Amino acid sequence: MVPNVEQYMNSSKAFLESQTTAFKTLASTALESTEKVTTLNLAALKASAADAGNVMTQATSARDPQALFALMTAQFQPNAEKAASYARYLGEIFAETQSVFSKAAEAQIAEVSRAAAAMVDQVAAASPAGSSDAMALVKSMMGTANAVYEQVNKVAKQTGEAIQAQTASLAGQYTQPLQTMQKAAATAANSSTEAA
Repeated sequence: MVPNVEQYMNSSKAFLESQTTAFKTLASTALESTEKVTTLNLAALKASAADAGNVMTQATSARDPQALFALMTAQFQPNAEKAASYARYLGEIFAETQSVFSKAAEAQIAEVSRAAAAMVDQVAAASPAGSSDAMALVKSMMGTANAVYEQVNKVAKQTGEAIQAQTASLAGQYTQPLQTMQKAAATAANSSTEAA
């Protein structure tokens, strides 16, 4: 009986160490991702403030409404490109974080499944005669739980990929219409300048 207790203690200790390592990895990844998002937001804020100052300076020197309109429309394209770049980078941070979390979860689930299967095998070996049906039921339940986990993990990966694709799609959707709008505004400004 003592070897089973020692095996259980060693198994519990290894499992606890595994959980601690996984927690450290996830916490570190979460903090790194938060730092990246914060840095990205600060950089975007600084750039936006500098751009707004430049535009205000240029707006005060505009001689007529057409020049002011041309200045304002000229800002659409760079701002759209900056927004698209921001969205892409934010998507990259999300994808990287999701990948690390997914790998850690997969490793932990594999470890838990392995440990649980080993424990069930130990209990089955030490169980009295006639309990094989109960042990088969427990093993079947574990197999079902593993299958459910695999499906959930598959859906989570597909969701992450869909979010990345959506982010890339949105970035492209805003750039093209803004380019068209900027060209139309430039044409209108030129037409009104020529008419004057």
